Amino acid sequence: MKRPKHLLLSIAVVAAIAAFAVGCGGSSDSSSSSTSPATGGNVSGNVSVMAVWSGAEQKAFQEVIDGFTSQYPNVTVDYTSAGDQLPTVLSTAVQGGNPPSVAVLPQPGLMQDFVKKGALKPIDYAKDTISQNYASDWMDLATVNGKLYGLFFKAANKSTVWYNVKAFNDAGVQPPKTWPDLLQAAKTLKASGVKAYSVGGADGWTLTDLFENIYLRTADPDKYDQLSTHQLPWTDPSVTTALQDMAQIFGDTGNIAGGTSGALQTDFPTSVSQVFSNPPKAAMVFEGDFVQGVITSSTSAKANTDFNQFAVPVHRQLGPKCGGWRRHRRHLQGRPRHTGIRAVPGDAASRRDLGQAGRLCLTEQEREPGPVSG
Repeated sequence: MKRPKHLLLSIAVVAAIAAFAVGCGGSSDSSSSSTSPATGGNVSGNVSVMAVWSGAEQKAFQEVIDGFTSQYPNVTVDYTSAGDQLPTVLSTAVQGGNPPSVAVLPQPGLMQDFVKKGALKPIDYAKDTISQNYASDWMDLATVNGKLYGLFFKAANKSTVWYNVKAFNDAGVQPPKTWPDLLQAAKTLKASGVKAYSVGGADGWTLTDLFENIYLRTADPDKYDQLSTHQLPWTDPSVTTALQDMAQIFGDTGNIAGGTSGALQTDFPTSVSQVFSNPPKAAMVFEGDFVQGVITSSTSAKANTDFNQFAVPVHRQLGPKCGGWRRHRRHLQGRPRHTGIRAVPGDAASRRDLGQAGRLCLTEQEREPGPVSG
C-alpha cells in the first residue's frame, strides 16, 4: 500500500459583512436581507464586494458580475480589488464604518477574527441549501459558535512546481520526485546555462508557501497543526530543520534569477512570467495551480510543450498519518484556483495563516501530476 503524501491546500471563503445592504423586494433593510433568501425579479439594492483579485482574475470576476446583473438588473454591484493587502484594507473599512457587503477571504481564520469583532452576519438562512451541496467538513470550517458565516467556493493545490519544458530538456533533466533530486537538477540546470529558481520574494506569501510545503514534508504532520495553534514554538528543532532545507534553495544565490536582491524585488506574476520568457531567466517556480493562469495570460507558452508542472518533491516518508483536518479530493469541484495571502514566517499573521490554509491528504497515485491542459 502506498503511503499518503501531504499537500498544501489554500481555500477561499465568502463572508457576509455586517453592513450587508441588499434589499429584498425593494427594501434596503439589512435585517430582512440577512434572514431570508432573495428570489425572483423583485430583488433590488446595492452590493459591494471586496476581494484580492486584480488583472486577469478581476476581469474573470467581472464576467460573473455581468452575468448576475443581467439576471438581476435592479441590483448594482460594486467591486473593490484590495490585492494582497486585503486583510488590512478590509479591517480599515470595518473600523471606519464603511465595510463591503461581501468579502472574499483567503483563510477561515481571518473570517473567525471578523466574527469575534462582530463584523460579520451569519448566513444561516442558506444553511440547508449549502449543506445539500457541501460535505460537513466545509460547513464546520465556516461555522463559528454554531452559526454559519461563510461559503467556501474554491481551493488551490499549492504543492506544485512549474517548469520550462525546453530548459529541462536542454539540460537533460527530468522532473524530480525527491528533495535530493531537486537539488541535483538545479545544479545541472545551472551548468546548462539557465538558473534553476525564480522567486517572487516581493510577495511574502510565496515564501511562506514554500516553508509550509517543506515543513509538511520534514516534520510530523501533527507538528504542523501544533505550530499553527501556538502549541509548538518557532524555536522547535523541526522548524529549524525546515528552514535549513529552505536555505538549500535560497542560499544557492547564484542559481536564483536576479540573485537575492533581484528575488526580493520580484513580485509573484513576474516570478512566473520570467520562467517562460524567451530566453527564460530561470527554469522553474514554486507555486500553486493558479500559476497556469498567469502563464497563459502573460506569455505565449503552451501547455506540455512549453510549460508543465510536478509536485513539490518529498523529503522522506512520514507514514500514513495525516494530522489536521482531513479531506478527500472528491470534495473539490473542478480545478479551482486561488491567490492566497501570506506574510513572512514568524509574525502573527503567518502563524495564523499556517495551518488555516489547510492540508489535503492524497495517496501517491492521486498526488502524481498529469499533463496540464491548455
